[in-house]
Amino acid sequence: MQRRIFFNTIIVLLLGVVICGILSARIVKKNLVNGIEERLTIEAGLVRELVGESLISNSDNIETYINKIKQTTNARITIVDSQGNVIIDTEKGYPDMDNHSKRTEIEAAFKGNTGKSIRYSYTLKVDLMYVAQPIFKDNNIIGVVRLSKPLYEINNLIKGLYTNVFIAVLIGIFAASLLGYKMSINITRPIKEITYTASRIAEGHFDKRINIAGKDEIGILVNSINNMAFKLDEMIMSLQDKNVKLEAIMSSVVNGIIAIDSAERVLFINTVAEKLLNIADGDMAGKHLLQVIRNNSIDNYLKTILKDRKFFDTEITMDDPDEKVLKLYSNPIKKTDENDIEGIIITIQDITELRKLERVRTEFIANVSHELKTPLTSIKGFAETLRTEGIDDKKDAIRFLNIIEHEADRLYRLINDILSLSDLERRKAKIIKKEIKVDNIINEVLSMLKSQSDNKNIGLSADVQEDIKNLTGDTDKFKQMLINLVDNAIKYTPEGGKVRVEAYNQGDKASVDKIVIKVRDNGIGIPKLQIPRLFERFYRVDKARSRNVGGTGLGLAIVKHIVILFNGEIEVESEVGKGTEFKIILPVQ
Repeated sequence: MQRRIFFNTIIVLLLGVVICGILSARIVKKNLVNGIEERLTIEAGLVRELVGESLISNSDNIETYINKIKQTTNARITIVDSQGNVIIDTEKGYPDMDNHSKRTEIEAAFKGNTGKSIRYSYTLKVDLMYVAQPIFKDNNIIGVVRLSKPLYEINNLIKGLYTNVFIAVLIGIFAASLLGYKMSINITRPIKEITYTASRIAEGHFDKRINIAGKDEIGILVNSINNMAFKLDEMIMSLQDKNVKLEAIMSSVVNGIIAIDSAERVLFINTVAEKLLNIADGDMAGKHLLQVIRNNSIDNYLKTILKDRKFFDTEITMDDPDEKVLKLYSNPIKKTDENDIEGIIITIQDITELRKLERVRTEFIANVSHELKTPLTSIKGFAETLRTEGIDDKKDAIRFLNIIEHEADRLYRLINDILSLSDLERRKAKIIKKEIKVDNIINEVLSMLKSQSDNKNIGLSADVQEDIKNLTGDTDKFKQMLINLVDNAIKYTPEGGKVRVEAYNQGDKASVDKIVIKVRDNGIGIPKLQIPRLFERFYRVDKARSRNVGGTGLGLAIVKHIVILFNGEIEVESEVGKGTEFKIILPVQ
């Protein structure tokens, strides 16, 4: 822009100088030509009045008169007769000259007027001005007097004038260069600063200001831009503050939130929704919902809402990677017009655990009812038999009573396990912090279950590290945990099998922070698909066999909650037909 202003200024000044010079030259030339023309007209009139008629009628005195007139007028004099023949010319031998009747000025004079013209003379090789007047005799034109004068002076003057104009142009170029350069700098410098600052503001640097003072148009523009930047800064800061608060609120909400427009393009999605829907792409704004979620159930749900304009709740199940049950709530995004829906806000609630708890509760009720019903049916049946039939055989009576006692014991164990598990789940068990000698407890448990293992000819052994660390907690709960694990191992190991308990410190000798207890058998094993459900209440891998061995289905659930009570972890490794290993990791307090 500076270069354009510079060159435009020079061009304007040069055009002004050149135009003024040309106009001046034309005016001067015109004035000079008019002056010579007037003088020649006067002189031609004098020649005509003084000697015109006598020169034509008395040709003997031609030379004498011509010399006198030439000395007086300093002009070329030509006299033409009525036929256009030159009878006298002061510059050239007139006998050799052409007929002049067709010359412009001569024709005008023959018509009784003063003829005037300017043309190039091939005789004298210069521009000449011609003025011709008729010579009258008795009111008849008998000839023409023509005076001409070369325009040397005018041409020289015009050349000098054009020379001066050229010099003025050179001076003007120099002056225009200085003036244009200074003017372009003065104009473009604030514009450059305005442009730079405006671009910085456009890039988001709203704290930038233009430091140009003035009361002209540029100063007004600067004040307007500075005010605009100030207001934009305030507005952006306010919007950023609101956005930060909104994002904080949306991030702290436990439910997922997605906002879409009427074309199902994503307007907003919070981090909870991203986690629930397994979305990895960070830039989702403007994309179609199917590109982001790729779930036809959600897409169909939204299409139904957009089509029918009715908002309702629904549940969907997702299997990628784990099964999730999500409940979707929808609400419209409206303008001032209630019927004009711009989009939909979807609230996503993860109800997987809720549905799982409902399923577990349902199964628990069904299992408890079943487990209670079986022994109660036996007790009731044998009791009625004893009461109504009056069995005489004492052995049969004792056998029936033994069955009743066995089923009653089974009910007692089941109820105790249910109460124990309920206390553990609700953390209502008394918090007891006593020193637990791990090696002693393991030996006691093995001694308690020795007869049970001997009955099945199962080898029961232990491998406890000599300097194993002691634990702090409830000794009875710790013992119950081991009894349940070892008892399970014995129950599900065929005759002639082996059950082994290992215990050792984990970590460096100087800083042992955990102990590991393993219960390993070479029994029937557990299918891998069923391992995740082992610790559910009343869950049995082989239900028929579990009842035959007398289990309540709550042993492993109790083990899990006791491990949690000790802030520990439990892991299971198993292979069908080869055995199972339970690994418990407990922190040393």
